[in-house]
Amino acid sequence: MFSKEEPFTTRMRYETRKIHSVSDALVNAKFALSLKDPSVWGGGLFVFYHIFAYLEDAKDKLNVPELKKIFVDPVMERKNEFEVDLAEYLGEDWSLLPKSPELENYLQHLKNLERDKPILLLAYIYHLYLGMLSGGQILAKKRNLFGEDQEKPRKYQDRVTCFGNVDIGELKKKMKQAMNEIAENMSEDEKLEFIEESNHVFIMNNLVVNSIQGQSQIINRILYKSSLVLLFVVGVTIAYKMVR
Repeated sequence: MFSKEEPFTTRMRYETRKIHSVSDALVNAKFALSLKDPSVWGGGLFVFYHIFAYLEDAKDKLNVPELKKIFVDPVMERKNEFEVDLAEYLGEDWSLLPKSPELENYLQHLKNLERDKPILLLAYIYHLYLGMLSGGQILAKKRNLFGEDQEKPRKYQDRVTCFGNVDIGELKKKMKQAMNEIAENMSEDEKLEFIEESNHVFIMNNLVVNSIQGQSQIINRILYKSSLVLLFVVGVTIAYKMVR
């Protein structure tokens, strides 16, 4: 269907279109919740912070030129910006919050790729950062327009979706160009494997997006579980005393 002259990024977009559409629907649903509860936005930041931070750290420590090549501008690195936003939305102790099982599984999968085939981490970098430059920008603008209190303008400017005076369109163009140049050195089997992993990117994203909750929900869940443990201990203690 695709000729050799067709850019690899075009082929990849076509091959991932179905699962990508599911991702868009899930993100939009969570976004609607975040307009009423800012901690849901914070929950999303918390989840993707760990993923973006892992990828940026892997890029720096691994000797894989392709991972560095796709970062076409230093402004793409978002780890520090995530941390500033997380402190704003979830408080200074945000790093103490527990990771969901879905997030733990995602990070373990990235560790497995780093160990077995680190070049496939490129699929996650390409799709996630391109998503930040595309859909992430749209969501940020909508939050500014339709925030939880429309009568009061939002004073805080989200950092993670802000790229200063950088031309976003040009940045995306450079990323796609870099990806196509990398793909020129791939065999057909390697391209197919990369596309398969690209589909997996969206599947993994869907699982973690679906797990996102607001900070209050997370804390309530922790308290609920703690209460169950406490009730169990009290029950065992009372039963022990009655037997004695």
